Amino acid sequence: MVSKRRLSRSEDKESLTEDASKTRKQPLSKKTKKSHIANEVEENDSIFVKLLKISGIILKTGESQNQLAVDQIAFQKKLFQTLRRHPSYPKIIEEFVSGLESYIEDEDSFRNCLLSCERLQDEEASMGASYSKSLIKLLLGIDILQPAIIKTLFEKLPEYFFENKNSDEINIPRLIVSQLKWLDRVVDGKDLTTKIMQLISIAPENLQHDIITSLPEIVGDSQHADVGKELSDLLIENTSLTVPILDVLSSLRLDPNFLLKVRQLVMDKLLSIRLEDLPVIIKFILHSITAMDALEVISELREKLDLQHCVLPSRLQASQVKLKSKGRASSSGNQESSGQNCIILLFDVIKSAIRYEKTISEAWIKAIENTASVSEHKVFDLVMLFIIYSTNTQTKKYIERVLRNKIRSGCIQEQLLQSTFSIHYLVLKDMCSSILSLAQSLLHSPDQSIISFGSLLYKYAFKFFDTYCQQEVVGALVTHICSGNEAEVDTALDVLLELVVLNPSAMMMNAVFVKGILDYLDNISPQQIRKLFYVLSTLAFSKQNEASSHIQDDMHLVIRKQLSSTVFKYKLIGIIGAVTMAGIMAADRSESSSLTQDRTNLSDEQCTQVTSLLQLVHSCSEQSPQASALYYDEFANLIQHEKLDPKALEWVGHTICNDFQDAFVVDSCVVPEGDFPFPVKALYGLEEYNTQDGIAINLLPLLFSQDFAKDGGPVTSQESGQKLVSPLCLAPYFRLLRLCVERQHNGNLEEIDGLLDCPVFLTDLEPGERLESMSAKECSFMCSLIFLTLNWFREIVNAFCRETSPEMKGKVLTRLKHIVELQIILEKYLAVTPDYVPPLGNFDVETLDITPHTVTAISAKIRKKGKIERKQETDGSKTSSSDTLSEEKNSECDPTPSHKGPLNKEFTGKEEKTSLLLHNSHAFFRELDIEVFSILHCGLVTKFILDTEMHTEATEVVQLGPPELLFLLEDLSQKLESMLTPPIARRVPFLKNKGSRNIGFSHLQQRSAQEIVHCVFQLLTPMCNHLENIHNYFQCLAAENHSVVDGPGVKVQEYHIMSSCYQRLLQIFHGLFACFPCQTIPLSGVAKWR
Repeated sequence: MVSKRRLSRSEDKESLTEDASKTRKQPLSKKTKKSHIANEVEENDSIFVKLLKISGIILKTGESQNQLAVDQIAFQKKLFQTLRRHPSYPKIIEEFVSGLESYIEDEDSFRNCLLSCERLQDEEASMGASYSKSLIKLLLGIDILQPAIIKTLFEKLPEYFFENKNSDEINIPRLIVSQLKWLDRVVDGKDLTTKIMQLISIAPENLQHDIITSLPEIVGDSQHADVGKELSDLLIENTSLTVPILDVLSSLRLDPNFLLKVRQLVMDKLLSIRLEDLPVIIKFILHSITAMDALEVISELREKLDLQHCVLPSRLQASQVKLKSKGRASSSGNQESSGQNCIILLFDVIKSAIRYEKTISEAWIKAIENTASVSEHKVFDLVMLFIIYSTNTQTKKYIERVLRNKIRSGCIQEQLLQSTFSIHYLVLKDMCSSILSLAQSLLHSPDQSIISFGSLLYKYAFKFFDTYCQQEVVGALVTHICSGNEAEVDTALDVLLELVVLNPSAMMMNAVFVKGILDYLDNISPQQIRKLFYVLSTLAFSKQNEASSHIQDDMHLVIRKQLSSTVFKYKLIGIIGAVTMAGIMAADRSESSSLTQDRTNLSDEQCTQVTSLLQLVHSCSEQSPQASALYYDEFANLIQHEKLDPKALEWVGHTICNDFQDAFVVDSCVVPEGDFPFPVKALYGLEEYNTQDGIAINLLPLLFSQDFAKDGGPVTSQESGQKLVSPLCLAPYFRLLRLCVERQHNGNLEEIDGLLDCPVFLTDLEPGERLESMSAKECSFMCSLIFLTLNWFREIVNAFCRETSPEMKGKVLTRLKHIVELQIILEKYLAVTPDYVPPLGNFDVETLDITPHTVTAISAKIRKKGKIERKQETDGSKTSSSDTLSEEKNSECDPTPSHKGPLNKEFTGKEEKTSLLLHNSHAFFRELDIEVFSILHCGLVTKFILDTEMHTEATEVVQLGPPELLFLLEDLSQKLESMLTPPIARRVPFLKNKGSRNIGFSHLQQRSAQEIVHCVFQLLTPMCNHLENIHNYFQCLAAENHSVVDGPGVKVQEYHIMSSCYQRLLQIFHGLFACFPCQTIPLSGVAKWR
């Protein structure tokens, strides 16, 4: 019993120490005041004072503490025995309590009775402890006195209802309540409970809160049920006491069914709860959940937990986001409001619940998974998924699956994710590693929408988190880039590009990680190399941090090393890197931006550095035609997409214009002379030139000189004394010249418009009967000549397609017609030259050895197909039936009937061979810009429409013929397929070159899919018009021939071209509408067409 009582005393000590620390702000001040206040002993003849003095307590007056001369237990025992043995017992109890009541009428005396007693020094030394209970607490420990003392305290307490603190900053009501805590024994627990609940009903709100929170420490276990019922009634009457009541109910031993009723009562009031009350309420709700009702409760909690509880004040939120955008650290403790603290506390409560209750986490995920509507998904849902993902490792796969399904269905979109980070970044920053782990997992997905969501996680983590997390984000992105997975590399580089623009100063701190990618250049594609060097160059040449000079040195070393390599793959890296870096160095700084806000216009020294770098690239690439062409193309892309400083642009324009004229332009009146294999003629001129001022492109002599230079033959007199220039560079060089002139003159190409209609020095290209007698070398020469001419015309169309005058439009359409005619001629040569390797038309390829196999395989396939067709012709009707079946399967979009006449079959066979060769040779043709398709605005005028709608031939109408329309539609279809097909669907088979599928779409890939689709949407109206015209064509054709497809009046070639145009238009529309729902398409053009 003694040990038990000592244990109780220890508990009393701890409790009272806590209470005293709360009620006495400056306990030492009492001791310091003793020297200034009379330290007098209470001298009184009352039985109360005498008995206390006999038992061992000396009462003091004023502010001095009462003194305890004996041990506390000894005092209680002595007083109990004195009272019990008193002759007037039990009347002596009334006299003693009456004396206490008289004594505590004085406020100082009452305060001293509530505060701990002071032990005498000798007793203090003997006990080894300085703590002692108050006089009231000691008296409550005596059973015969406890009921009367409790009654006295409850009668005394109302006097202090509206006096929270006295002159010494001591809270008397709280001191009184603290006397009832942790009593060793309660004589009449039911009576005590009744008195406390009555007191709560009449006490002011602040005291109600203190009394309610003290109930678990006052009432015994047998009274918990009664207290719980009283508190539940009070909860209905007074909602302001919800928090303390629920806090107490969680600590009481109550019936589970009773708790369910209270929980439902709280859930009904959840929408009206204040933000600061939410943590306690959510804690009570979560702790009362069982496995049977977990999903139901969590689902209801999701619906009723209003978003306004989790949203910061608008001003504070805007300021925090602004601070983040400037790259400041997120540890802004001084700026956090109480609302932020409540939010953090709320999620801490939820974390604790789901960490120890698997049922709650699983129910929460299930509740989010069952939410189907997009509008029903909340910021709170995403935060919960992140919290559960970081807390319970067993549910990671489950959460990833739920997220993937939500992203695919469009339920979780970028705006929701951005709001989640901007509002709750203080909560999410503690889960940085888990969020990055989730992002890494999502980036491994084959679904592009999921990959994009993963990239957004990286982006917003960098934007809203602190410096340490930013370093982790950059490290994770670098890991993705070095992984070798093409989709991961593209996505990670795109994120780095955004981060450089979003927060350059923060990226500068992590530049050393990005610089490490330079050791892994072998595994990334040319387009990825452009992005990487753009990021590094931006960091190296921004004046945000002068420490960027070490990045410049490393980049110069890598570029010089790659440029000096004899392997084209490494030289390509050097060229792309050097041109990209020169673009950043020579960027126009006349308009300040976030990256160059402190920089002035390009100085002479900087201009010299840029020109020296470009001259280095030129000198290192001039020995290789492919390297030179790549340099011109890269430089052209730079001028097209970046705004260069006027000084640098002027130097480039002057150098290029002079060099181009010297290399490729000659007088048209002077026909080159030499030992050429074919007679040289000026062909494809659009105007009659005078003998004095005409110019021409010197193509055939240059090609002949190049071939002879390879074979070691003599150089003709025309080239003697001149620098040998490869005709392979003609189209790339002109593209660079055109873009430079366009940039210098604000889109005006009048300075070079003579190149649009000037002739080309060629020879008669139509083979005729001499094709069979030509040698393989001559056929190859003619093929190369046609390929180069086609690429020249393609760049001409690229350059002048946006001209608005009818004369210029007519010339562009004529060049387009020449392209179609030359492709037909080219097919004739290709058919008899199976092993021919065309000259490259696109040069940003990783290797030069990928092309011969493609052409050889195509030729072999055509030869094999020809044998099969000849064999089928001898098989009779049995084969013809199978042909009909195959035609039906392969003509899904063909509006014509499946049965075809002999002319149809003959033309179809030729067309299939031609289209197969040209389709697989697109890598050797110059890429058409997306602006070329503005030509589709020109009307399609066929013979039938011309006869019925146009009555005079004198009217000049710019016309787009069916062959030219088909040519444009086929190219547009290929571009859309390349841009809109997901990467997973375009994966190259095993052992195939991964970069080969992108050849011919280099310029396209440097634009976003949204930009391309926007351009195509502008073409909806003309494409719909063409579709309607073709439909009218077939209707007129059917009416004139009585629905007989191969009637005598049908022109087979025209018929099939129109059919192919119709099919291509349907394919384009299908691709657009499949990738972009009708709700997202601007239908203004379609509406006009309707």
